[in-house]
Amino acid sequence: MRHLVRTDKPRILNEKEITWLEKFTDSGKDRPTNGNSTYAHTEVKQTLSDISYRKCFYSEVKFTNLSEAQVDHYIEVTEDKTKTFEWTNLFLSHKDSNQGKKPNSIIPNSETLNPFNDSDEEIERNLYFEDEHIRFLQEKGEKTIKKFNLDKPIFNELRLHQLKEYWKVLSAILVSIQTDQNKTEMSELDKNTLRIFSQSDSPFSLMFRLILKRNNLKL
Repeated sequence: MRHLVRTDKPRILNEKEITWLEKFTDSGKDRPTNGNSTYAHTEVKQTLSDISYRKCFYSEVKFTNLSEAQVDHYIEVTEDKTKTFEWTNLFLSHKDSNQGKKPNSIIPNSETLNPFNDSDEEIERNLYFEDEHIRFLQEKGEKTIKKFNLDKPIFNELRLHQLKEYWKVLSAILVSIQTDQNKTEMSELDKNTLRIFSQSDSPFSLMFRLILKRNNLKL
């Protein structure tokens, strides 16, 4: 998870939000149907994707295709129908984070990290990694992991894959230092190459921010 800044409401929501809400309320249904024509409209998905650099708001999984992403209600529809199409209540989630997400009645949102409210520094005070495994430092971090399923095996596998890519790059840099007589330490180019892994548009960038900090590589 990284800090995010929400952009302006998509045009489709400005035009349709009130109509969609009235229709849904009048239907008497517990949940809206045909989400891709309403709250998960292509324009909504794309705008959410732009906010998060095409990543899940919670797990930082990078989507190869937006069909992999799900529009998640931060405050569940079953809890408050009036927020069904509210822009600030729509988040972008990987299916393995969204499906089985713990409801507010079990783990309140107020007791977990929110990428829009919490800074990178606050997130880092609560979460860390042991290799590909996400861990917590404070109760807020623990509840965040549990609520959004951040310790699922699929996320461990994806984080490990990205770690292996990082290790390949680092290994190549270290070999170049050992074999080049004119090189005794990492060049600025080497450091910048490693910093790419921690950039906001990279998958699992929080994990790599923490790795670089541990190795005294300024971000």
